[in-house]
Amino acid sequence: ATVMASGWDMISPLIDQFCGSVTIPIEAALLAGRVPAGYRRRFAFMDWPHFDSKFWDGLLADAAKAIVSDIPTIIGSDRDAGAIRAAQANAERAGVAGCVEFSGRPISAIDPPPGPGWVVTNPPYGVRVSKTNDLRNLYAQFGKVMRGKCPGWRVTMICDRVQFIRNTGLDFDKGIPTMNGGLKVRLVRSLVKLRIENLSE
Repeated sequence: ATVMASGWDMISPLIDQFCGSVTIPIEAALLAGRVPAGYRRRFAFMDWPHFDSKFWDGLLADAAKAIVSDIPTIIGSDRDAGAIRAAQANAERAGVAGCVEFSGRPISAIDPPPGPGWVVTNPPYGVRVSKTNDLRNLYAQFGKVMRGKCPGWRVTMICDRVQFIRNTGLDFDKGIPTMNGGLKVRLVRSLVKLRIENLSE
């Protein structure tokens, strides 16, 4: 839902630099590849006495004809090496390991492909981090990197605090209120404008 709400055209590059377990890049790869929801899943109804496996296999075969392998660049990065290892394993299980590029690096070191493109991300907030961890600088750095390295790109972000959104310095819209993991959050979107800054500060 986050990827779809971002308005991603499924042609331009997409980056999630707080990828964690890589949910957003996986879903982006499935959408761009036209893989139907649940295509690789096993469902409980398959164990029902009158389940028609031949009919089901025929549906899967028809769906397979629409799947494409030529998809745009999708990058999942995270500074946590353990998260990247988990992300690679999750992408493998989802069948899109070859469609997502993984990178273990902080946000200040991202190397976006030629754009414009989309940044779609779910950065740390709320109960996902320690109460003593001040994230204002992280969000400020995120906005700074976006302006310096991704001018002309579109940014979609999920966050639970208006202050964190403001700390980015990006001109986000009012967004969409929703729930994520039991938390009230807001999905916000912005078009990054060019602003000259010293990223080494």
